[in-house]
Amino acid sequence: MEILLALAIMGLLLGALAVNWSALAGGRDLEEGAGRLETALRMARADAANHGRRIRLAFDEMDGRFIVFWEADPMGEPGRFTEYTACTWDDYVSMDRIRLERCELVGLSVYQVMKMSTPGGAGASAGPAAITFEPDGSSDSALLEVSAVDEREVRHVIIELEGLTGTVTSRILSPEELAAEGSP
Repeated sequence: MEILLALAIMGLLLGALAVNWSALAGGRDLEEGAGRLETALRMARADAANHGRRIRLAFDEMDGRFIVFWEADPMGEPGRFTEYTACTWDDYVSMDRIRLERCELVGLSVYQVMKMSTPGGAGASAGPAAITFEPDGSSDSALLEVSAVDEREVRHVIIELEGLTGTVTSRILSPEELAAEGSP
């Protein structure tokens, strides 16, 4: 009888551990995904400076990934962005565990003649804004909100990019904190 009781208690403890473990893994996915997105912002800035070309990150609403564009010929065709197929770091940022909830430019854009929400620069779109990085190290100031793909994770991460200094900061917010900030 004592052995059965000990096994039952051990089973309950293992069940509770399994439930808590999956919750911890979901939180880890959100934090890791947000950290990788922060790294992508820093790498885009570095690539723009290294290549002397504007780099643009645009987010595809259909599959949730981001696409890297660059101004291939700034002297011959200024403002014309094409997909940056030679990008070596875009695969580093996997958007399979996180979802972009919003990306909006805050403050003034460094490249105001373009419609920022359209990757190629012509026309406007209702989708998330694209972020342009300049060769001089500046960029658009942007606010990104990401959530976990796992519906059990209710927290969101707010990532802020300060365009002039290049500072990238992030905050993890509970649903209550998010509502208090007035997020859509």
